[in-house]
Amino acid sequence: MAVSSSTDLLTPEAHPNAVAVLWHAVASVHAELAVHLRALHEASDLDTYRSILIILEEFQRPAEAAICAMDWSAVHFDPHAMCRGDFLRADLSALGVTSAPAPRDSCPLTPIDCLPHAVGLAFVLLGSTMGGAKMAQRIAITLGAPTSFFSNPGQVNWQAFGAMVERALPDATSQQQAADAAVDTMRRLVAWTMTRLAR
Repeated sequence: MAVSSSTDLLTPEAHPNAVAVLWHAVASVHAELAVHLRALHEASDLDTYRSILIILEEFQRPAEAAICAMDWSAVHFDPHAMCRGDFLRADLSALGVTSAPAPRDSCPLTPIDCLPHAVGLAFVLLGSTMGGAKMAQRIAITLGAPTSFFSNPGQVNWQAFGAMVERALPDATSQQQAADAAVDTMRRLVAWTMTRLAR
């Protein structure tokens, strides 16, 4: 898949049905998560940056595994195109973290029992690519740190993803399932981030 240069393709205006439901569902939780991830935007030393990347890896790893374990053939979508964990682990390796955290150090995810649940999780993962380029530029300038995770959105075609969401969530029931999964995923990520930053 080609990478789109514009995230506007995945806005409620571009896809007024299922995508709009997801956007509106996660809006308030996204604001809450942004507060707790402010440390990443304000990271002024390599230790803080390294700690935040570890927290993100503890979410990214199980999330990508859950998405790739789902059968997406009915909606003609390749979930591997969304995976950016290798970039994240490469950055951690460059910062001296030579192995992934132990399995017990993984953000507990909402159960992914059906395709709508997987769509909700994928929506959260894809949303994490927004603003990555600006963040990468700031980190590279202020810290001289590796930023391949934030610089690479993955092989994601935003327009195709939005169209897939509409195919996968054709009715109110499936849209609600996806919205619930997306909101629960973000709330779990907020709780995990707060716990890990407090250590």
